[in-house]
Amino acid sequence: MISRVERVFIGLGSNLGDGMAILAAAWGRIGEEDGIVTVALSHPYASAPVEMTSPYWFTNAVGELETVLAPRQLLNRLLKIEAFFGRTRNEGTQGYQDRTLDLDMLYYGDWTIDAPGLIIPHPRIAERLFVLRPLAEISPGLWSSFHIKTIRELEESLVEQMSQGIIPQQDVICQEWAEVVFEPEPGRDI
Repeated sequence: MISRVERVFIGLGSNLGDGMAILAAAWGRIGEEDGIVTVALSHPYASAPVEMTSPYWFTNAVGELETVLAPRQLLNRLLKIEAFFGRTRNEGTQGYQDRTLDLDMLYYGDWTIDAPGLIIPHPRIAERLFVLRPLAEISPGLWSSFHIKTIRELEESLVEQMSQGIIPQQDVICQEWAEVVFEPEPGRDI
């Protein structure tokens, strides 16, 4: 544990199963963890896969939390929650794969970390509208010292690059949270 409370932003994503139910349930589970207080959760966003080929669109959201857990401790809790929701990681596989749940630490306070299995800020934030749009929804003025811009400025820059054809268009559609219930497989326990 660390001695002070840190503000953390988590990216949530799912493209297998009922993504909206999985994300809502995962966010609830994160809030049940000792040392973590959930603060805000964006709307869910439907998005086409980026940097991977899949027929399944993603449901994405970004959440803000406060924690006294050290970065590696928080990462281990997030990985445990991913596994609970059926996430499997095939270490020998190249590229991105379809997944039931992906929980990425985007920012951990103002920390910069570059360690095996843990890079903060997340290295691809500025390239992903499915992260920037929900993050800008809950914290548009968040200053990224790594990018030397606010989140809103990063989002606007990415949209401009897409409109100029510099990078491929990314389809991201805001949705509303539905009344959903996640039913874990029998015998699953955290």
